[in-house]
Amino acid sequence: MKKVGLYFGSFNPIHNGHLRVAKYVKEHGGFDEIWFVPSPLNPHKSEETLIPADLRLQWVQKTLESESSLFCSSEEFHLPKPSYTHKSVLHFYAKYPEIEFSIIMGADNLYGFHKWQHAQELSEMCPLHVYARPGYEMPLDPLPFNATWYEAPLIEISATQIRDLLWDNASVEELVPTKILSELTSFFESLQPHSNQ
Repeated sequence: MKKVGLYFGSFNPIHNGHLRVAKYVKEHGGFDEIWFVPSPLNPHKSEETLIPADLRLQWVQKTLESESSLFCSSEEFHLPKPSYTHKSVLHFYAKYPEIEFSIIMGADNLYGFHKWQHAQELSEMCPLHVYARPGYEMPLDPLPFNATWYEAPLIEISATQIRDLLWDNASVEELVPTKILSELTSFFESLQPHSNQ
């Protein structure tokens, strides 16, 4: 049975840290493929802070188009909003019964996972694969929700940091995939108030 890791997120925007984590977990978790699942509206995030959903989806698609085992799924764009992971996973299993799914998430999400909709049931039907993040210690064994922990290289990149840099017209060349750099920069430039001088 094919093993697929579902990497849910806002990808606001996608950055090189996301790619490194996905490749690390794929290699060390025995996955055949990792599917990035951009959320059009995450119930835990304010819509005001999000880059438009269609752009975030396009940038994930563009970034992954030449990757051999990393793919973009737009499934949540066709489901009711906001995007609750439990409902999305039920949808994936109904549509792809031949695939064994797991969820890939950062350590910050594991600490708040008990607040997710139907958290226990979700973890039982879709095992949690958790990668280390700066500032979050590995919980004592046994891990909550029977999660698998990965001491993936700590990525000191965040989407918030990237957006802040772009607002300040600073370079993000080392932080985001080359394929989307110009589009991302142009988008933020278009939001800047233009001086008449």
